[in-house]
Amino acid sequence: MPRGTWLWLVVVVAATSCGGGGTLSQKSFQLQAEAVQSLSAEGALVAGGVVEGRTTSVFVRVHAGYLQKQARRVETKLASSKASGTLEEKRASATRLAGRVGDELEQLHRAPGDRSLAARLKSRLEHDADRAKELAK
Repeated sequence: MPRGTWLWLVVVVAATSCGGGGTLSQKSFQLQAEAVQSLSAEGALVAGGVVEGRTTSVFVRVHAGYLQKQARRVETKLASSKASGTLEEKRASATRLAGRVGDELEQLHRAPGDRSLAARLKSRLEHDADRAKELAK
């Protein structure tokens, strides 16, 4: 995995891991949606590695578990925040999306060698990344 991808993921997760609750600003929401996008895209890459036989089960189990925990953190932060108007609708959608990404990553974590499951999850996670990108706009 490219070093820049890891750096971006660390920056996004660090920026979004601080606190929870309170009123959600547009900028804070955008960071949360970008975190969901990054986590789901990274998960899709890991799932793709399983499909192509390029990764070990240990790597997949550990990395998918890490990504899943980060997705749950974003979900929790979004769920505990409040927003108004259209931002509230986007917050609710992003919360559900983060939960779905967490569920998908958990499946990958629990079955790191299942190529057919990984193929389905890769497709779903790519779709989730696209959806999160749209929400972040």
